[in-house]
Amino acid sequence: MEKNTINKKYNLMMEVLTPLHVGAGSEKDWIFGSDFIVDDGKIKILNLDDVAKYVNIEDLTAALLQKDADLLKNKLGSNLDKTVERTFPANYIGSNDIKTFIKNGLSNRPIVPGSSLKGAIRSIVIHHLLDGSTTLDEKDLMGQADKGDEFMRFIKIADAEFESTGLVNTKIFNLQLGFKGGWKHGRYQTNNTFKPDGFNTICEVINPKEQSFLSISISDKAFDNFYKNSGKPRKKTEIIENDISFLFNIINNHTRAYLRKEKAFFQKYQADKTDKIIDSIENILKQIPSNGEYCVLKMSAGSGFHSITGDWKFDDYSIDEVDTSGRVSRGKLKGEKSTKSRKIAILNNGHLSLMGFVKLTKLSDDEIKRIEEEKLLQQIELERKQKERALQLAEQKQIELEKQQEFERKRKEFEKLILEAEKSYADNNLDLALTTLKEAILLFPEDSECKNKIEEIEIQIEKEEKDREFQRQVEQQAAEAAALRQEQIEGGLSFLEEKFDDGRYKVTDSKGINNRVNQWLKKANTTLLPKEEYEFLYNSLKRIYEKANNREKKNWGDFNKGIWNSVKYWINEDDAKEWFDEIIKS
Repeated sequence: MEKNTINKKYNLMMEVLTPLHVGAGSEKDWIFGSDFIVDDGKIKILNLDDVAKYVNIEDLTAALLQKDADLLKNKLGSNLDKTVERTFPANYIGSNDIKTFIKNGLSNRPIVPGSSLKGAIRSIVIHHLLDGSTTLDEKDLMGQADKGDEFMRFIKIADAEFESTGLVNTKIFNLQLGFKGGWKHGRYQTNNTFKPDGFNTICEVINPKEQSFLSISISDKAFDNFYKNSGKPRKKTEIIENDISFLFNIINNHTRAYLRKEKAFFQKYQADKTDKIIDSIENILKQIPSNGEYCVLKMSAGSGFHSITGDWKFDDYSIDEVDTSGRVSRGKLKGEKSTKSRKIAILNNGHLSLMGFVKLTKLSDDEIKRIEEEKLLQQIELERKQKERALQLAEQKQIELEKQQEFERKRKEFEKLILEAEKSYADNNLDLALTTLKEAILLFPEDSECKNKIEEIEIQIEKEEKDREFQRQVEQQAAEAAALRQEQIEGGLSFLEEKFDDGRYKVTDSKGINNRVNQWLKKANTTLLPKEEYEFLYNSLKRIYEKANNREKKNWGDFNKGIWNSVKYWINEDDAKEWFDEIIKS
């Protein structure tokens, strides 16, 4: 204890015994799908300023309005972890918002405000000062601030700042019809079965075994000065003038009585898993000392009606009536307001626990010195780790920067090659386009669009090559056919005047002329005889007619019969008539 001319100051250590929640206010709750998402079995708290760097305003607004965590995750993609401010290894149940813990505005660390501690202690002091009375008015008992005699103004309590928080799922234990124990799963749904979801609340808490330090100052001089002209109230004077262990004893007596009545409540109104709650109560009772060495105090969220009223009206927590006249039904005992529900923390090991129990221990000067030295060493180690981490982050950032720069270089080169390939393709230079695209795909092997274009061009080149080969074959066949025809017709109709070795003509009648000429025209791929071949045909016709007998000549004498019908088609009819006149009538 430090003593000065104004206050007695006690340095205390606060240790959390059961999950402790001091709410920051509903306006600071973490909203599902906005302030946090569930990913990879963890709750990830997001920094919305960072989120806005990777998600456009329209998508971000839609995700926030709809509380659509999946939309937000999809839009963030691989950038998700760049926006995460904190991660909790918690099993999130449901889609409720998370009740946040109050923070220090400068350090952003969780704090148990001195005012919260003071409020919890005030309720216990009221109970102590009543000393069994049920008729005293609270203002008369504790005094009033505007009159300067409000008792708690003589007790100053500093904030306790902690290092970190966790998350805990909480459930409402609620009496159902017939004054039976049960669990609340909906506004109008309470039954005996325990389920961790349905009407549950996720709270940011200080976890059990976490420790912090604070101070309590008792203004004994100011108290003496206030009452110097009048008699000091005995019970208040005992608190002010005694060592803080005296106040600790008062707190312990109240906490012990409170827990015993809570235990009796759960023994009377049993339901699924109430045995686990009773186990947690017995565990807390075991930690309350028989002297004022330290105290166990119930405070903050989950404190319940009985704790915050000082519990001076009730010998037990039974319920004999339920008032349903208001918006929310309320339990009553002998006409007085009581409570029929409790907020229960669901621990990770499956145990259930009342919330908000802390242990306050007075520290000696040596202990304070040792703790300060330990804190200094911890701070030095923390700073060393922070510097080491900062160096690692800087190196990682440099590596990422170099990777990004290399990526951008490759991307620019890739885009340049793609443009060149597109131009080559437009110019129908498929080979160059393909070569350029293959160079580009080496930069980004997984680029599906580039791979598809390569495959498309390869198929197109293969098809064009097949087309060219087919055309070459067609042209070669045509050339061979043309050469053959040329060879066959090179001699023209000269064969009509060819002779055997004995001097006889090979073609000696009109039938031979007809057959041979038609064969030649077919080979020559024509139906009209070229002018240069007229002489051979004319000479052959004349020769054969002149050597024909009278009967054969008679057949030749009709222009509309025999050989002349063929001649009309081989040359034109006018030339055929002229030949007829010359040969027959000469």
